[in-house]
Amino acid sequence: MASTTQPESQYENSATHIEPESEYDSSYFSNSSAGSTTASLSSAILDYVYENGRRYHAYREGVYVLPNDESEQDRLDLVHHIMLMLLSGKLLVAPVDTPQKILDLGTGTGIWAVDAADEYPSAEVIGNDLSPIQPGWVPPNCKFEVDDFEADWPHPHDTFDVVHARTLSGSVKDWPKLHEQAFKALKSGGILEVQEPAVWAWSDDGTLKDDSYYMQMQRLTEEASVKMGRRFNTAADQKQWMIDAGFVDVQEKIYILPFGPWPKNKKLKQIGFMQKQQLQDALEPYCLALFTRVLDWSNEQVADFLAKVREEIQSGKQHSYTKAYFVYGRKP
Repeated sequence: MASTTQPESQYENSATHIEPESEYDSSYFSNSSAGSTTASLSSAILDYVYENGRRYHAYREGVYVLPNDESEQDRLDLVHHIMLMLLSGKLLVAPVDTPQKILDLGTGTGIWAVDAADEYPSAEVIGNDLSPIQPGWVPPNCKFEVDDFEADWPHPHDTFDVVHARTLSGSVKDWPKLHEQAFKALKSGGILEVQEPAVWAWSDDGTLKDDSYYMQMQRLTEEASVKMGRRFNTAADQKQWMIDAGFVDVQEKIYILPFGPWPKNKKLKQIGFMQKQQLQDALEPYCLALFTRVLDWSNEQVADFLAKVREEIQSGKQHSYTKAYFVYGRKP
């Protein structure tokens, strides 16, 4: 099992060791608010499945284990905000000039696609997802499709200048196939960029103990995701999968994403504050369906266990972080 102490130093936004504040400030930001399967929007697709008090997609039911209700949509939008903070406002790490056609896989609330349509007004931006939860009012160059990106893509080969995928781990059964599909769909010179945080945690000072409830939760979610056939921890594999699919000039950038406002660094502190809230909001979406469907836990067992995990996070005693991988490559 991976250690919770991580010595490697090649991060884009931090030196080897992230220096924590000498004392945890619980009041930090305390007053702040933090064949084609493309389907028409028929009543069948607009239906939802309700389970353990959460709402899930009905189209291709069970493929995606996270809910799609309003609270989850708010969390996804917070993830988008955190990613923008991490990248200093950039939507992509890859150098992209004037793309004409962009595909956003698993678009979720559509917030990245909408921002991309504003950023590149001459481009047509398409976002696809299993859930029709995207806004109705969008820029004229942005549209959404209800589609399963693991099935055959409805778009001809050599269509897109950019294919973007973010936080899809846990929803993909065959990542090498997905990379191959993106390769075929891109024009020559087109870019695939995958943005995946590791679904794991580390600490440099030993404050995140291997027997903590948080690390128990990490091991259980990984175990359940493997049993489900859609593994969570795929971030570190993306670079090789991209190379194997035929992409060239493949680059991997790794950013530190702290779980709380414990770093001294001002930017990391701000990001950590947002990520702490996002992490707490993510506990139930990531664990509830997995633990009840795959590990055969009861709803009450999950709630009791996550309360202990949440208590550890709120204590601020764990100087923990994850690593966000940004990997991109070019089709020759």
